[in-house]
Amino acid sequence: MSTQRNRTSATTYRNRRIIALAVLAILVVIVWNVVSGIVGFVSGIFNPGQAKPAATASAPATPGVLADCAPGTVAIQANVGIDSAPQNVFAAKVKPSFWFTVTNTGSVACNFNAGSKVSFFTVTSGKEVIWDNKDCKTRATSDTDYILALQPGAPIAATPSVWDRVSSSSKGCDATTEKTVAGGGASYHLVATVNGVKSPDVQFILN
Repeated sequence: MSTQRNRTSATTYRNRRIIALAVLAILVVIVWNVVSGIVGFVSGIFNPGQAKPAATASAPATPGVLADCAPGTVAIQANVGIDSAPQNVFAAKVKPSFWFTVTNTGSVACNFNAGSKVSFFTVTSGKEVIWDNKDCKTRATSDTDYILALQPGAPIAATPSVWDRVSSSSKGCDATTEKTVAGGGASYHLVATVNGVKSPDVQFILN
């Protein structure tokens, strides 16, 4: 009887030791995880460069595709001359040519619409508008968009067009419908507006 009791006590004591060791092992694992988490958190604070970078939601720009020119990064220059040679005094009956030059004043390449649909010339004398190519009948059928890829600091000149030295009106803008303007040293000013960007005016003289 005594032997049975002693054997039972030994078995119970062994089971209790196993349970105690298991509980101790669990506690050790929990403590280790907590300590590791704290160490990692502190390490992340003092060594942010070692942390993994967060994923970005923005997609990279598409190579080879230019954005439209930002406002204020394009300059327009109005030009008067013979063919493409600048000149500001014209002999009697000599017809001036008008054209514009587009320059990207920004630091990156960009697209700019300089087509006839958005390109306008105006000739004034004092406060009076003498000629405006918006009156030209051909605009209704010939206006187009033309997108220029502008490189920084590289001007692009449009093709010159001849002015007939006439006024314009709702009837048209050429010599077939309009009267000749005054010469004999008369002073005129040309302004070009391209895609909403206005040039400084350029003075020229008609003899």
